[in-house]
Amino acid sequence: MDIKQTDLAGIGIGPFNLGLAALLSGHSEVNAVFLDKTPTFHWHAGLLLPGTTLQVPFLADLVTMADPCHPLSYLNYLCQQGRLYQFYYYDRFLIPRQEYDDYCRWAVRQLPSCHFDACVKAVSYDYRQERFILESESAAGDRQIFSSKDIAVGVGTQPYHPEWLKNTSHPLIQHSAQFTYMQKQLQECKQVTVVGAGQSAAECVLALYRALQPEQIRAGASIRWITRSAGFHPMEFSKLGQECFTPVYMRYFQTLTPQKRREVSAGQGQLYKGISFATIGDIYDLLYERTIAGAPAGLTLFSNCDVQSVEILPSGVINMTCLHTQLNQQQTIQTDAIVAATGYHHQWPQWFEELKGSVLQTDERNDYLVNEDFTAVRCDSGKGRIFIQNAEIAKQGVGSPDLGMGATRNGVIINQLLGRQYYRVPEYSAFQQYGLPQ
Repeated sequence: MDIKQTDLAGIGIGPFNLGLAALLSGHSEVNAVFLDKTPTFHWHAGLLLPGTTLQVPFLADLVTMADPCHPLSYLNYLCQQGRLYQFYYYDRFLIPRQEYDDYCRWAVRQLPSCHFDACVKAVSYDYRQERFILESESAAGDRQIFSSKDIAVGVGTQPYHPEWLKNTSHPLIQHSAQFTYMQKQLQECKQVTVVGAGQSAAECVLALYRALQPEQIRAGASIRWITRSAGFHPMEFSKLGQECFTPVYMRYFQTLTPQKRREVSAGQGQLYKGISFATIGDIYDLLYERTIAGAPAGLTLFSNCDVQSVEILPSGVINMTCLHTQLNQQQTIQTDAIVAATGYHHQWPQWFEELKGSVLQTDERNDYLVNEDFTAVRCDSGKGRIFIQNAEIAKQGVGSPDLGMGATRNGVIINQLLGRQYYRVPEYSAFQQYGLPQ
């Protein structure tokens, strides 16, 4: 079988590796290939709801924060679509999520280095050639082998399924990542329960509540929104609070010990786990309008309720048992459908796990380690670099999964590939100082 030679092999094509491919398109001296197991690019396709936006400004596109003049910028996409004036009068920094997805697919069409339907099955290191060997396979069983000097891992996150969600195969009990695919069925249910208190949960609730007609509510239809959190709280979105999503904070975070990083990141949930003020406002306003003159709301909210188990009755009705964490009381409620907005987590592929201990250095938790330059720490004598995109927050800081950090991180990676400082990383990207006063 023919082995394809390359300088960099990117595994996974989400926004971060796609941004890396976009920036590399201007550097012909670096031969790169990017592989993804999905048949085509879609960004959170199950949550591309009308009216939803990114939670970061449009400047957090694939390239702008590293190269504002790049032809694959969001503004150039708008120009090519003939939408610059419309965007000018749209007068918003937060752009529609559906348009961001379309923008990314526009970029993909211009990047021949990106290959879909190519699932990476194995990665090993050839010490004789000092190169990584990758084996990929298409859905039809066609195999390809790549030999690469370096690799960039951008496999992203997977929907998190708590135990009660893992143990059921009911078609109307799904993670919120599947929401748009089941939305029509949900709207036909009499009782829908949404679990979670993050942005995804709120968007699902708002979409369902908007579609719930007053006559349906009068006939007994309703939506129940529950969470184990203490309430339905907003994200920290103040200007100084957002400075944690900057290169200077990421550099500071890397100076902390691994234990201290875990402690700090565990307390930063308010920076990324809450709900936007706008979405909270839309839900509240709709509740207010629909309860005029004592009309039934059709939406109830319960905090401090942790789902313990789910049981499917012979009738098809779902029994959900919840524990109130403050009252220490249990209650079993009935519902026709459950949307589990339980977040996402890293689930590293088997080939990555197999590199631990032989190629990747690990800590006492068997976790890989990441340097400040986004390379994984190796435990062997190999020279090939493993660049990690979107590592866990405890590795690179709260900004690791933030779209606004993607282009800057890719600039740091490309500087290493080129062996020179091509992209400038701002030394002062925040007004705050994160060390001791000087």
